[in-house]
Amino acid sequence: MKYTLKEHLAKKLIPKDAIEERVNTVAKISQENVKILNESAKGKKRKLIVTMEAIHVGRTKNYTYYTEEGLKAGLSSWTHPYNKPVLTHHNEYNGEPIGRILKAEYSEKTLSGKPGLIFTCEITDPDAIEKVLDGRYQTVSIGASTDKVICNICGTDRTQEWCDHWPGEKYEDQTCHFIIGTTYGREVSYVNTPADENAGNRTVEIVTDDGDTQESVHVQVYQMAEGLYQNAQDPEVNLYEHLNEDVKKLLDAMSNVKEESGKRMDGKENKTTENVNANNPEQTPNQGVPVQENQQGVQDNSNNTPENSPTPVQENKTVSGVADLEEANKRISELESKVSEMQATITKLVMEKVKLESRVSELESENNTLVSENARLVSEVHRALAEKVVDLKLSLRKSDVIGVTREEAIEAHVARTKESLTDTYNDLLAEAKQMRPEPGSVKNPGYAPEDNQTNESFQEEKMTAKEAVETMISMFSPKKRR
Repeated sequence: MKYTLKEHLAKKLIPKDAIEERVNTVAKISQENVKILNESAKGKKRKLIVTMEAIHVGRTKNYTYYTEEGLKAGLSSWTHPYNKPVLTHHNEYNGEPIGRILKAEYSEKTLSGKPGLIFTCEITDPDAIEKVLDGRYQTVSIGASTDKVICNICGTDRTQEWCDHWPGEKYEDQTCHFIIGTTYGREVSYVNTPADENAGNRTVEIVTDDGDTQESVHVQVYQMAEGLYQNAQDPEVNLYEHLNEDVKKLLDAMSNVKEESGKRMDGKENKTTENVNANNPEQTPNQGVPVQENQQGVQDNSNNTPENSPTPVQENKTVSGVADLEEANKRISELESKVSEMQATITKLVMEKVKLESRVSELESENNTLVSENARLVSEVHRALAEKVVDLKLSLRKSDVIGVTREEAIEAHVARTKESLTDTYNDLLAEAKQMRPEPGSVKNPGYAPEDNQTNESFQEEKMTAKEAVETMISMFSPKKRR
C-alpha cells in the first residue's frame, strides 16, 4: 500500500502551547449540589477567594503524564509576569476572565492524596460567584504550554519529530502516554469533565465590600445510608464496600438512628393530631397543642409507673444515638486519615517506579550503544584478519588471489568464519617460514646464480690475480664514447 498525502498530513506534531486537560465526555452531575455559604452577603459587592487543586502528579484521562519536576519548574509562570486568568471551558481568545490566580504553590499533600499544584484564586464575576456558590462551577482544568512532550514507549520528543505511538494504545502490554516537560501556565478554567478527576475547588471564602469574610468550608460531601457511603462528587464509588466490619456496623447504626429519629418525630406529630381530634373535634391543629399537654398531665397522675412513661426511654435512645454518631464520625476521620496516608505512600511508590523505569530505559539505551559498538569492533577485527590472509596469499602467489583485485579477494574472505580465517592464516605463516632462508645461509646476497647453479658451486670457482685486476679496471674505468 502506498503512503498517501492524507496520511502524511495526519502526522501532526504536538504544539508546545496546546495543553488542555479536559476530556470530551458527558458530565456526571450529582443530584445533591454543594451549598457552600448562605446568602447573608446578598445585596453587597462581594468576591470569592477560592482554593483549588489544579493539576496533580501522574497520568490524566488524556494519557498525559505530569512529573513533579515539570510542575515545580514552571510554578512561577502562573503568577509572573502577570497573574494568569481564571476562565470557563478554556476560552482564552475571546472569553471574559471571571477572576485571576493570586498564588500558585506545589504541595506534597492535598485533600485528594496526590501531590500537585494548589491555586489561590480571586473570583470577581457576579455570575461566576453564584455558580461557584451553588456548586455549578466545581471542577477545573489547566491550560498550559511546555518545552517537550516525550513518548514513554520510544522516548521521542513529539514536539520535534513524529513517532507511530498513540496515547492510550497498548504496545507489548505497555500503555502509551506522553510525559510533559516543564509546565508553563496560561490559564485555569472551570470545565464539566476535567481530565484530572481530582482537580477542583477545595475551599471558598466570600469577601464583602465592608471587609467581612465568611468562614471557608471544604467542598467534600458524603452520602450515607445503610450499605452506602460515598463521596457526592464520585457517586459511582461505594466506599462502604472497602470498610471493615466494625466501621460498617457504626455506619449502619448511624443510618438507623437517623431513620428512627425521623419516624419518632412523625409518630409524635400523628399522635398529637389524633389526641386533638378525640377531645375536641372542632378545634384546629394549632389549638390542639395545649390539649395535648393536658392529656399528658392526666396520664401522668393516673399512671405514674416508669414503664408507661415514654419520655425517659426516648431520651435514652436519643443520647445513645448521639454517642454512636460521635463515635462513628471519629472512626471515619481516622479511616480517612489512614486512606490519605496510604494514597500518599502509593503516590511516592508510583513516582519511584517512574524514576526507576526511566533509569532502566537509560541503562537499556547505554547497553544498546555498547552492543552496537562491540559489534562494530568485532566486524573491524574480522575484516583485518581477512586482509592479513589475502596479503599473505598474494606474497605466496596463491592461485585463488591471482586474477582478482585485492578488495575483491578481501570481500570473499570476509564471508568466511573467524575460525576458518585463523586456521588459514596460521597455515600460511608456517608455509612462508619454510620458504624463508635461515639467517647467514646466503654468502653473496647481491649475486643471482645462473639456473641450475648453486651458491656453493659458485664459491668453489677461484679467480687468479690477473683476472681480479682486470675485473677491477673494468668496473672503475670510464665507458668509451661512441
